Amino acid sequence: MSESALHRGMRPSSHPISRGGCEVIDASLAAAQPFLERDNNEEGVFVSLQQEFSRVGDRAPTETGTFKLDRTVYPWNSPIPLVIVEGSSAEMGRQFGKATKGIIGRVVQHNVPLLRDALHKSRVEEKDYLHNVERAVGKFTESEFLDEINAMAEASSVSYDSLLLTNMNVDIMTTLRSQKAGELFSCDFFSAWGGATQTGSVVAGHNDDGGRLMDQFSVLRIAKPKRGRPFVTPVTPGYIGYDAIFNDAWFFFCGTALHDRMRDSEMTDDAVPSWFMYRWIGQFSSGVEDAVARFNSVPNMGFKNWCFTDSGGTKIVEATPKHKAFVDFPTKRKDAIFISNNTACDELGSHIKKVKHPTSGDHRFASMKIALEDAYGKIGLDEGMRLLSGHYDSSVKRESASANTICMHGEYLGKISGTCRSLVLDLSTPDSLEVAVALGNPCYGCWRHLRLSRGLEKIEGYNPDDTRERELRGLLAA
Repeated sequence: MSESALHRGMRPSSHPISRGGCEVIDASLAAAQPFLERDNNEEGVFVSLQQEFSRVGDRAPTETGTFKLDRTVYPWNSPIPLVIVEGSSAEMGRQFGKATKGIIGRVVQHNVPLLRDALHKSRVEEKDYLHNVERAVGKFTESEFLDEINAMAEASSVSYDSLLLTNMNVDIMTTLRSQKAGELFSCDFFSAWGGATQTGSVVAGHNDDGGRLMDQFSVLRIAKPKRGRPFVTPVTPGYIGYDAIFNDAWFFFCGTALHDRMRDSEMTDDAVPSWFMYRWIGQFSSGVEDAVARFNSVPNMGFKNWCFTDSGGTKIVEATPKHKAFVDFPTKRKDAIFISNNTACDELGSHIKKVKHPTSGDHRFASMKIALEDAYGKIGLDEGMRLLSGHYDSSVKRESASANTICMHGEYLGKISGTCRSLVLDLSTPDSLEVAVALGNPCYGCWRHLRLSRGLEKIEGYNPDDTRERELRGLLAA
């Protein structure tokens, strides 16, 4: 693959900016620090950042043709950093905490006030809540994950309780505060094989959508644990897991949030929290069937689409903590499946509360369907990258970057959310895996392309001694 193909910028038709290259610009946490120090109240952050986001489309390219993106929306403007860890859970936590100390402190600083406020308004004691989390993690998954969080906290100089609470952010904000936070957490996913792809092998892609702060300060963690399988996950430093993870069995697990809400009768605190679920399934599963069986053996927290992929194809499970259903293929050919934030299973109808439709998730699902039809038979790694960068808005039937497009741009509506990371996997070769990852919106993001061997012993496309890599590692720990 050519250098231009790996580090390309794609032009949103509604955005006057073209981008000809990728460089590290203001790639420092200091660049975003004034915004991190503002009032951590959710509404306060929204008001204070709204004007910053609304100006994003009004800037001009530099003389070199490289657009210096607004750092409040694209704080890194660089390839995603790599962090490699190995050993026991505690050893990996210590290594990761030390390597990303500069980010973890700010992730905790950003999350904890919001989460404590949500617990307080719901009349839930933080101590009791965290005790229930620890009990569920130990009961259903691996207690060593708690040891990892403790070691990570010590290495990054934050408290264990604050980091454990931070790991519950998506579950707290979409259950205790679901009416306000639902559309902040989005994501979309596709998987194709057979006649839909260039080689007949599986190609899958996932966009992670969320709040700009702190989700865009993510790293690519490559882990070689003593127990379970070596795995790779793009993750916000401080989290035990995140919403996309794959392992050396070439099994890929990811998910999307849902904009409809589950009924109160579906909620339980005796369930596996989301970030722990991704990590547990991703580290210990050998393929789709094994992973689905593992997933079905425990209650999950929240209401989500869970996507399971290996070289044989994909299954999607739509689940509340108490009820689960498989998502049907959206086309008759049954050689592709895709999902956004739309509820797909009628079987769950009596267990959920519908919001007003259509939502942005409905529009993104329709946009994905059109994009996949247009790309049918051509899908490979490059086409997968292009799909995730798409700006076709089905609500207006034209190219127009927005909250309704596959590549999500909430800033055009004054929102503090959008696509924060993109990932595409190509499973066409049995002994290696090709992956492309972009930090920030993929249309502007710098795609990093890697080829990984079985066991993750060999990583092509990464040189730890490269000056750029050393600079990125320094920023993470600073």
